[in-house]
Amino acid sequence: MKLRHILSVFCLLFLSSYAPISNSPKKEIKVVVSSVPEGADVLLNAFFIGKTPLTLTIDTKSSSFIYVSKVGFVGQRINLDGKQTEIKVQLVKE
Repeated sequence: MKLRHILSVFCLLFLSSYAPISNSPKKEIKVVVSSVPEGADVLLNAFFIGKTPLTLTIDTKSSSFIYVSKVGFVGQRINLDGKQTEIKVQLVKE
């Protein structure tokens, strides 16, 4: 009986050490994305979210990037560090 109790406590402690620890809530910020010329496609982490100008909300706890492109122009990838609130992209003709 004593051994079973000790094993139960050990298993509980062992398994609880693998539980995700997330005491801090998500922190989100809004980022305004504009481009010259306007109407460029914006992808967030490879998913289309709209055309410039637009405002998006990102989680500052995870890494994200946007890709801004328009036909006839060279696309640009921009890593989001969670501190930027405004991004202006000057697209260059191909």
